[in-house]
Amino acid sequence: MKKILLTTLVALACSASLFSAGHAQTAASIVVEFQGPGGHSSSNYGRTSALHAAARSIIKLQAAGLPLGSYSVSELTGGNSVNSIASDGKFVVKLNPQSGISPEDLLAKVSEVAKAGADEENAFRNVKPGDLTAGAAADIRYSVVMQ
Repeated sequence: MKKILLTTLVALACSASLFSAGHAQTAASIVVEFQGPGGHSSSNYGRTSALHAAARSIIKLQAAGLPLGSYSVSELTGGNSVNSIASDGKFVVKLNPQSGISPEDLLAKVSEVAKAGADEENAFRNVKPGDLTAGAAADIRYSVVMQ
């Protein structure tokens, strides 16, 4: 089930980048990164996953009502092995310069969905800010930076 969910989330993320594949030039690039505790998939089952938070954010961005083709999502990465809970997750959002959306508006929307994705993953795992796991922060944190 977990593998099917992750496969579906990755497929959705990749489809967003296909919508604007014809636009080689971009007006803005936004890097979104997530950090969490990570762990081994069996002994640390139930911990938050930074990669799941990234995928949740991408799904929320697709549902945000932005015009089709106005942005693309690329470079969805995270984790470091096939049987671990990802301690990091990252994706890049690129703005199509012909979209009519300002880079600031896209940055605001991406920041909103990054927070929502992290909050949703934390809530799903019943983790609150300040909770610890093995002495490290248990919640998913995120950063959004325009390049």
